[in-house]
Amino acid sequence: MDAIKLLTFSLIFIPIISFGQKSIYPKDTIYVLYEEIKDADWNAKFERKYNQKLGIYFNVETKKGDMTLFAPYSRKADTLCIKHLKDYRFSDLEEIEEKKNNWINKKFKGLKYKPYSGSKNGVFQTYLIEVISENKFVIYPVIWRNERI
Repeated sequence: MDAIKLLTFSLIFIPIISFGQKSIYPKDTIYVLYEEIKDADWNAKFERKYNQKLGIYFNVETKKGDMTLFAPYSRKADTLCIKHLKDYRFSDLEEIEEKKNNWINKKFKGLKYKPYSGSKNGVFQTYLIEVISENKFVIYPVIWRNERI
């Protein structure tokens, strides 16, 4: 009888304990500001499908480079009062690349060749912030797209 109790305990609680642990290499949270620029060549916001998920594509054009981000409708966006915008620190592409490289070097420390593919989705939890009026802004949880193009 004790063997059955022990077996039941291990089958139920061991997976919970082992999968519920924190990662030793946690994702960093970054915020990207989206501003619609009328006379820019590539800057745009449009609805589209990606892997059968409907959502909004954001092409973000910056002085340091361009980013393509996708906000699926399945992830809920949040609308906040403009007075809270000062609480967010925005990252530019140069800073994002530096943080990504630091994360890769820390995770694969001591290896001559880093086996990481380069996707920023594994490194960051990314949010895009769009100011929609004088009083409000929207914060979208997004995923990175077209990174190796």
